[in-house]
Amino acid sequence: MRKLFDRKTGALIKKAAASLFAFVFAAVFCLAYTDGVTVKADSEVTISAVTKRTDVGPGDIIIVDVVANRFPDISEFGPVEFNFDADKAEYVSFEQGKDLSNYVFTETQTVGVLSVSGMDQLMSVTTDDNGDEIVSTSFSSDSQVTLFSIVLRLYPESNGEVNCWIGNTGTFTSVNDTVTAKVGTGVTLPIIRTGLSSDATLASLKIRGTTITPEFNPNITEYSCSVERSVTEVQVSVLANNLWAAVIIDGNQYLNMGDNIVNVNVTAQDGISHMHYTIHVLRKESNVPEDASLVDFEGNTFTFLDAPDDISIPEGFTQTTRYINGYSVPAYVRDGVTSVLLYLFDGTKSPGFYFYNSTEKTVLRYDPENTLIEASAILKVVDVPSSSMLPDEFKPAAFDTGTIILHGYQNADGDFICYMADEGGNADFYYIDKTTGSISLYRFADKRAELLYSYLFDVFLVIAIIEAVIITITVYIVRKMVSERTNPRPKRV
Repeated sequence: MRKLFDRKTGALIKKAAASLFAFVFAAVFCLAYTDGVTVKADSEVTISAVTKRTDVGPGDIIIVDVVANRFPDISEFGPVEFNFDADKAEYVSFEQGKDLSNYVFTETQTVGVLSVSGMDQLMSVTTDDNGDEIVSTSFSSDSQVTLFSIVLRLYPESNGEVNCWIGNTGTFTSVNDTVTAKVGTGVTLPIIRTGLSSDATLASLKIRGTTITPEFNPNITEYSCSVERSVTEVQVSVLANNLWAAVIIDGNQYLNMGDNIVNVNVTAQDGISHMHYTIHVLRKESNVPEDASLVDFEGNTFTFLDAPDDISIPEGFTQTTRYINGYSVPAYVRDGVTSVLLYLFDGTKSPGFYFYNSTEKTVLRYDPENTLIEASAILKVVDVPSSSMLPDEFKPAAFDTGTIILHGYQNADGDFICYMADEGGNADFYYIDKTTGSISLYRFADKRAELLYSYLFDVFLVIAIIEAVIITITVYIVRKMVSERTNPRPKRV
């Protein structure tokens, strides 16, 4: 009996081992077969409308965020339809979510409905070792994400309650998941306030061209930001939480170097409640990033500097900002001129303006007394090298263009030429038309060719004369011989 039991037990153990081996083999085979293949899983996203407000009154601002409970590698979404009671509130503005700054948004508006779509512009596509594509979105999150925010303002006569809700989610496309989007909760706010408003807070505070810190909060009253040296005035954009609140802004003009204080004073509708917001605006003393420099094609290094306020800028050039050699630096540009004007220091000479050609990587110092700025080129008068032969008929002369006096050469016919170098350092003689001011390359006539032609003409003339004499003599002899044969002289007896 015991032997029978042992045999049964052994058989069961063998069957279990065989089953385990088959399972492990199948698992390994499946993993090997599916290696490198992207398998999409099902995922659900809920889109809701939320707000921090608990109650509102006539004329109040409502900021409603449209949120997704998660954002699983979404490459594009929408259109998400945001609905609101159009008879209770009016649309003010739209702002995309801060986490989705790499997405391009499009929105269309009808009465009481705003339809919004978004698409990832920084989504990347790479390949793995097996040659399979790997798609990566620029943002993904397993927690709640604000897609966009809507700012509404209640009408002065609004009462009862105001509702906001998601009408349709549109389509959410994920690179890894099969996403199902559904409508979540909405917003219902009672309009309960009567009488004059005591709300003196702001719904938003922004300064154009810069970012304030900390992030705006209606209950935080002190902020800071910085602007470039060239900025002497900042545009402050505010939106009061209540329509009838009075806002006064001062200190945003005639900014000094260093710290400036901009005040935003808000008085509520009741005339009693006040809020005072302070913004510390730092106007930088330099427009140039620290250690900003560029290297020309010859390997020379130039350091960017701020141009002095009293320096003379060439006519037609206006100041702007250009991205050069990895730095955002002040530059001066002119329509039709390829090169930009930069204020640089080469380490030896005094700082000054230089023309920089980003294509050729050339740097040419600007000298207002001998530099011509043309639409197609920038030319600078330089010394004539000893290897260049100047014909004797050209004598040193000067020509006043109306902007600068050029020192060059002139011949008896009044042709005025200058030896000038372009941005690339290529030098040659240029002809300046005194009437039109146009400039063109000048080529001297080859006197050696003229002399050669003259010599050849003289030689051929002499040869022609000799040939004429020979022909004349030959004709004369022939005619005489013919005459003697035709009319022989009588012999004497």
